Amino acid sequence: MITDTTIAAISTPPGRGGIAIIRMSGKKAFSIAKKVFLCKTSFDNLSSHSITYGKIIDKNKNIIDQVMLVKLVAPKTYTKEDMVEIQCHGGNEVTKKILMLLFLHGAVLAQPGQFTKRAFLQGRIDLSQAEAVMDLINAETSKSEKAAILQLEGRTGKRIKEIRQEILDILSHISVSIDYPEYEDDAISIEKTKETTTKIIKKLKKLIENYETGIIIREGLTVVIYGPPNAGKSTFVNKVAGQEKAIVTHIPGTTRDIIEVHLNIGGYPVNLYDTAGIRKTDDLIEKIGIEKTISAIKNSSLSILVIDSSEVITPELIKLIKKAEVVVLNKIDLSNGEKYHKYLKGKKVIRTSLLNNKGIEEIEQFLLSYIETGGIEIDDIVITNQRHKQLIDYALASLIKIIKNKEQFLDLYAIDFNEALEALSQITGESASEDVIANIFKNFCVGK
Repeated sequence: MITDTTIAAISTPPGRGGIAIIRMSGKKAFSIAKKVFLCKTSFDNLSSHSITYGKIIDKNKNIIDQVMLVKLVAPKTYTKEDMVEIQCHGGNEVTKKILMLLFLHGAVLAQPGQFTKRAFLQGRIDLSQAEAVMDLINAETSKSEKAAILQLEGRTGKRIKEIRQEILDILSHISVSIDYPEYEDDAISIEKTKETTTKIIKKLKKLIENYETGIIIREGLTVVIYGPPNAGKSTFVNKVAGQEKAIVTHIPGTTRDIIEVHLNIGGYPVNLYDTAGIRKTDDLIEKIGIEKTISAIKNSSLSILVIDSSEVITPELIKLIKKAEVVVLNKIDLSNGEKYHKYLKGKKVIRTSLLNNKGIEEIEQFLLSYIETGGIEIDDIVITNQRHKQLIDYALASLIKIIKNKEQFLDLYAIDFNEALEALSQITGESASEDVIANIFKNFCVGK
């Protein structure tokens, strides 16, 4: 899977900027750089991991740009190959010219994530660390950034490898018992094997016990705001977001489609959805909007019902309240909402006057406490990746089969141990298929 090609790509976002970075990695990286980079010192004499001022020139010795170049000698590089980074002036034209010049001398355009893929294939990082690279790039809050950094440091992979080694040790003992049946040792008894397996199961369960919160850290808490028309749903979204994201009018049915707003609450990402008001209507477009609302509620992490405390109670509204867990009783400046009291027993109720900015802080505190209910610490190993969760679940299922197995032959347990081992190996990449690897790296940006 590792090729001899030398890859190059622009690693900074497209468009104008103060600086742009072009990366090149591979066996020809230095020979290509020597042809295009002009400075006072011979390229061969440049120190590794040091930055040098010079000029990029074309075949006719015309100056394309004044740049800073970093020479990186393998294996102490990101890809464990010879690498060159060119820091030029930011701008579409100059970066494009330099990149085309590298191609002219033998480099090829890097595919999405190909630099990181080479780092993985060369053994510099495991597959879980490679996935953390993209998580770090996509992180929008301090919590998601920290979780990605911890995974990038290799904590998840290290723990998985430790558990894998424990399973390998058991398999080694089983192999000895099969090859040398006369060899008797408590370490390979059925009882001892199941005892060790139980300890491994506990470790795996601990890894995924905070998965739900981990997904929130990585992807954000999905919160759907719903309720009757004119209850204050769009005002809710605008006030919590701190800006006008949704159109607010006194006309019922103003919101026809779902409006999505991304927030940062206490360092956690929150995806807030304003939805069409739920009511009976003959308007076809509004009906579609209401159907989308109902679907969004079903797929949400949390749904919040917003009702108008001054509105007349209707059978339809009572139905909504009965199904709700969290209710925002809005417009308390117009009515204290006493008439709703018997319907709101046992529910989380936040009393607000959104137009008067009352209750906004309580809403934010509730969302933050909802996320932190699990008591998760970001310093812990947090599983935030669905692929990892599914593979750990599969390993757990295999190990639990061993505990439940009443057979008295260790060799029969080896099949389940090997299945668990295979699943855990796919997390770190020891046995991941080319298709899985390709699928992971296709979501990377070019230049990383």
